[in-house]
Amino acid sequence: MALAIPRTELLRLRLRSHGLTRPSKGPVAGVSGAVAPDAAAARMFALQGQDLPGALWSIGQRAPGTDLAQVRTAFDSGELVRSWPLRGTLHVLAAEDLGWVLALTGARSLGGAAGRERQLGLDAAAFDVAREVAAGVLERGRQASRAELFAAFDRAGVSTDGQRGVHLLWHLAVEGLLVLGPFRGAEQFVVLTEEWIPQPRALSGDEAVRELVVRYLTGRGPATLADLTWWSKLPVTAARRALDDLRDSLTELSCAGTTSWALGSTLDRVAGESPRQVLMLPGFDEFLLGYSDRSAPLAPHHAPLTVPGGNGVFKPTVVVGGRVVGLWSRRASAHRVIVTCSPFDKPFPPRVAAALASAAADYGRFHGLEAQIVLGDPVRTRSG
Repeated sequence: MALAIPRTELLRLRLRSHGLTRPSKGPVAGVSGAVAPDAAAARMFALQGQDLPGALWSIGQRAPGTDLAQVRTAFDSGELVRSWPLRGTLHVLAAEDLGWVLALTGARSLGGAAGRERQLGLDAAAFDVAREVAAGVLERGRQASRAELFAAFDRAGVSTDGQRGVHLLWHLAVEGLLVLGPFRGAEQFVVLTEEWIPQPRALSGDEAVRELVVRYLTGRGPATLADLTWWSKLPVTAARRALDDLRDSLTELSCAGTTSWALGSTLDRVAGESPRQVLMLPGFDEFLLGYSDRSAPLAPHHAPLTVPGGNGVFKPTVVVGGRVVGLWSRRASAHRVIVTCSPFDKPFPPRVAAALASAAADYGRFHGLEAQIVLGDPVRTRSG
């Protein structure tokens, strides 16, 4: 029988699963070294990564006290990579997990892109040339920027005009040949997957599906079957079978008539850590993006403000007690960042305003900048 919980408890458990917590006793959140960036990202399993600066801040939020340089080091050392393992979208994940996830999801992604490839005029011959060129450019540990790799494709007679270059990179990455690895400046460079990840985990079949389900719920539970299948694009039958296989380690929960699942360990972690009540999350953070149904943290009438025009571009959010209550933006110079936080409906109460000032200071420290916070007018007022 499902355990009935209120929405506040559902959100509290999700904050804990996401690692958006602070110790209840002992060292306070913000002390460097409490959680390493690679461990924080690996625990989340895969984080939305198309907005690279936002993805790095998502990791920083889950590794309090670390800074941007430390997060980038996790990529430079080969612990973390960025690729397209889920829903055809860029994600950050532990390097060792990339191979088995692509083996599970890659064929469906490639099959679903066949029509787009015909539109772009990319055929099997073009991909054969691109594979050979990429291997030649990158073999023996060499690295290349996107521009350098696209130039090599063009020289070999495979045009990268329009979206062709990006799609070539995507296709070869989903096949498992290429991956985005180390940084040079603000850009992530392309490397050969086999050379950059010499010891990948080997999982397949039902074992891989169960691992994906466990990892998803570890970083996002409680979540529904619909959340899981939307996020992973696993067939419903395979996902349901994995939940059945894992039933002894899962707890069935009910919130507002909806059934969700959590790992027992999520419920057991009540002692020793508590959710952070006020957060500044980047626009594509998994706390909102990791679910098909976002109504628990985001009121339906606030959704158009968070994703204007329903265009799929999520704005950075202010989260209080697990609820999205406003938006924030930044304006940075060489040494300073101005963070503007705006509520949806009415001004932030004093305690939230004070907590946001602290969150903005953390954001500044993460980027090595002095931070100034500005409390803006309610978004509804500005948007009419």
